Amino acid sequence: MVTTHPARTGATSWTPAELGVLLQAVEPVPDPAPPAGSVTVHDRVVDVVPLAGAPDGTPGHADLVAVGRLVAGLEIAVRSLGWEPERDTADDARADPLVRLTATRRRPAIPAALAMHRVDRRLREGRLVGTGSPDAAQVVDVARGGSTTRAWCVLANGPSQGGAPSWHSPGTPVPEAASIRLPWTRDPVLAVCTHDDEPADHVAAGIAAHRAVVTAGLRGLLAAVHTAGVAEPADRVAWGHRVDPGHGRVQALVHLHT
Repeated sequence: MVTTHPARTGATSWTPAELGVLLQAVEPVPDPAPPAGSVTVHDRVVDVVPLAGAPDGTPGHADLVAVGRLVAGLEIAVRSLGWEPERDTADDARADPLVRLTATRRRPAIPAALAMHRVDRRLREGRLVGTGSPDAAQVVDVARGGSTTRAWCVLANGPSQGGAPSWHSPGTPVPEAASIRLPWTRDPVLAVCTHDDEPADHVAAGIAAHRAVVTAGLRGLLAAVHTAGVAEPADRVAWGHRVDPGHGRVQALVHLHT
């Protein structure tokens, strides 16, 4: 859901063309755990709140990861417009806004930012096509492209070397994944980890997961985000002990495929 407040004319307002790009960034994505949230646009600010999942209105884990994915797409759009977004995430999941993006200063869009925006648009249009089976170098690139200062990606069904995924087929079965129907031995699956398990960490994981999806598109792969297997805090801890040397909390899984 998107709400746009009437923009005042002047240097501190989004232009109609910029508003069009921001609106495109909140279009649906076909995915098991798609971006979702309510967005309000005003001045040079974008406010995002989650869609309430619980009866009492408190957003759940999946709702917060979905907001993170939405925020990541908006940040990609803002950078493509030649602005540097500053992100402020509240500690309380019920805060309004939960996330505020502010276009703080002009920064010419570099080719990498424009390429990410093109892939994000194709993702929303369903026009991404995989070009071959994932190889080790692609998996490393996606893990690095998704990782941020607060969340990082590790290979869930294979080893790591020097802190980087070392994918090779067949993948290693994961006992904690018995209820998650993914081709664990055929395709690489990344686990998005955080140090803590607070609402801001869930949002950060969603941002990292969406960046991984877009990076996969840049490298000729398709990717899907899953959160059902890590819905409970105990599951996130168990997964972290299994797949992350730093014993972080696994907030989402990113399945890479073609």
